[in-house]
Amino acid sequence: MRARWLVVMVVVLALLAAACGRSDDETEEGASETTASDDGGGAGGSGNFGDLTEVCSDGDASGATAQGVTDDEIAVATFSDPGFVGRQGLNQELFDAAEVFAAWCNDNGGINGREIVVHERDAALTEYRARMAESCREDFFMVGGGAVFDDTGQEDRLNCLLPDIAGFVVSAAAKGADLLVQPVPNTVDAVNVAAQRYVMERFPDTVDAVGYLTGNVPATVAVNDQNQEAAEDLGLETVYEAQYSAAGESSWTPLAQALQSNEVKGLQWTGEPENLAKLLVALDDIGYELEWVATAANHIDQKLIDQGGAAVRNVFIAGSVVPFFQAEDNEATQQYQDLFEEYLPDGRSQAYLGYQGFSAWLLFAQAVKECGSEVTRKCVYDNARSVEDWTGGGLHAPSNPAEGLPPECATISEATPEGFQVATDFEPTEGLFDCNPDNVAETTGDYGTGVTLESVGKSIDDLE
Repeated sequence: MRARWLVVMVVVLALLAAACGRSDDETEEGASETTASDDGGGAGGSGNFGDLTEVCSDGDASGATAQGVTDDEIAVATFSDPGFVGRQGLNQELFDAAEVFAAWCNDNGGINGREIVVHERDAALTEYRARMAESCREDFFMVGGGAVFDDTGQEDRLNCLLPDIAGFVVSAAAKGADLLVQPVPNTVDAVNVAAQRYVMERFPDTVDAVGYLTGNVPATVAVNDQNQEAAEDLGLETVYEAQYSAAGESSWTPLAQALQSNEVKGLQWTGEPENLAKLLVALDDIGYELEWVATAANHIDQKLIDQGGAAVRNVFIAGSVVPFFQAEDNEATQQYQDLFEEYLPDGRSQAYLGYQGFSAWLLFAQAVKECGSEVTRKCVYDNARSVEDWTGGGLHAPSNPAEGLPPECATISEATPEGFQVATDFEPTEGLFDCNPDNVAETTGDYGTGVTLESVGKSIDDLE
C-alpha cells in the first residue's frame, strides 16, 4: 500500500516528468561524484555561455575558505530522485545538466581556477533527509537540483546553514524557505497566467465553461487551487472541477463523460503527460472535443505525443524556458544542446527541468567568480541573491531572483500529433516571449508557508 502511495505522489507533481535512468559510480551511499572530462576544450569555447562571458576560466584563487572549498576544488551538491524504485530515472535531467556543466566548466579552467566537484545526492524520493545530512557534512552549496519531498529536509538545511540555488522547488516549505535562490522563481503567492490569458484571447466563447482536473494529492491540489483562483480573477468561470486517481484511472471514460455532460469547453489540467494523454484518448473515443487544454511546462514531453497520438489536439503549454524545438532561433538553447552532444550525448537534453538546473549552475558560477579567492557561503549567497535581471545566458525569460517573483514573460507551445510547435496565433512581444506584467497574478489563498531561519533558531547573521 505504501509503494502505491509513493507512486501516486510522484506521477502527479506538475513540475516532474519521468526519465530514463543511468547508473553512476557511487562514492558513498546516495551520492555519486562528477568531475571534469579529460578531453579539454568545449563547445562553449573560452567559457562563455550564451550572452554570459567567461562564466568559467583559469585563475589563481586559493585557500580553504569554507566547507567544501579548497585550493583546487569546490564541492557542490545536486539533489534529484532518479533512484526511486517506483519510477527509475525520475528527474535524471538534473544530474545530467550538472554533469555537463561541471565537465564543460572544468575544461575551461573551473571557477577562478577551482574545479567543480558535483556530489549527486539521489534522494530516491524517500531519502531526502538522509542525503541532506550528508550534504550538510560535506558540501559548500546546493545547486541545480530539486526533489519531490523537499519539505522533509528544509529545517535540516537551514540548521546547517546550507544555501540552495535550486533547479526547482515543490513544497510550500521549500518555496518560501530562507537561504534559497531560484533562477526561475516559483512561489506560494503568485502564479504565471500566460496560458489562461492566451486561451481567453484565442477562444473568447469558452470563458464561461472551464473545467479543472488534478491528481488527488495535496501537492497538485494546491497548484490547481492557485490556478483556479487566478483564472477566476481573470474572468474564467468554473463549471466543473474534479480530482482523478493520481496513480491513473482504470478507465478515463467516466471523466471524459463528466466533461461532456457539464459542457466544459476549456480544461485546466494539473498532472503529468501520460495521464493527460489517456484522458484525451477517452475524449476522442466518445467524440467530445475540448476547445483547449492548458497545462504546465512538464508536458513538453514526447510521452504525451506517443501515448495520445491523434487525440492530442488543442493542448497549450506555458513556460518561461525557450523549448528545445526553438534551438535554431536561440543561441543559448542551441549551445545547451551542443554541450550535451559533446559531453553527454545520451543525456536528457530536451527535458525542461534540465534547463532550469543549468541556469542555476550559471548563476552559482557567476556568484562564485565575483568572490575571487574568498569564496564563502555568505559571499556567494549574497551575490546570487542580489541578481535582479537573469536569463541564464538566454536559456529563459528574464527573471528576478532577488525578488523571487515568477517571470512576466512566457512562450506558449502547442502539442500536436506530429510533435510540439509554437502555438498558433501566439504573438511574442520581446524576442520569443510574450512579456506583460499581467502574466503574473498574485494569489491570496492559504497555500502554506516556508521554513525560516528563525524557526530553527538561526539568523542570517549566522551565515559565514
